[in-house]
Amino acid sequence: MLEELSGTTKCSCELDHLFPVDKTTLSRHIKMLVDCGLLRETKNGTRKELCISDERILDVIKLVKDIASTGE
Repeated sequence: MLEELSGTTKCSCELDHLFPVDKTTLSRHIKMLVDCGLLRETKNGTRKELCISDERILDVIKLVKDIASTGE
């Protein structure tokens, strides 16, 4: 989800088709990411727009993937 929001803002409804879970489960995951400060949520009318709070989290994700792929 964080990689999907890289460099952009999207409505939570735009993420529905990307994850094979029901809307309630996706909503709970989004809330958890907002509550821990990884995502920022703003309301625009009836839309809940999401963006990454700090793009440096993507560097952390890349580092973890690199470590996992090398087995170190």
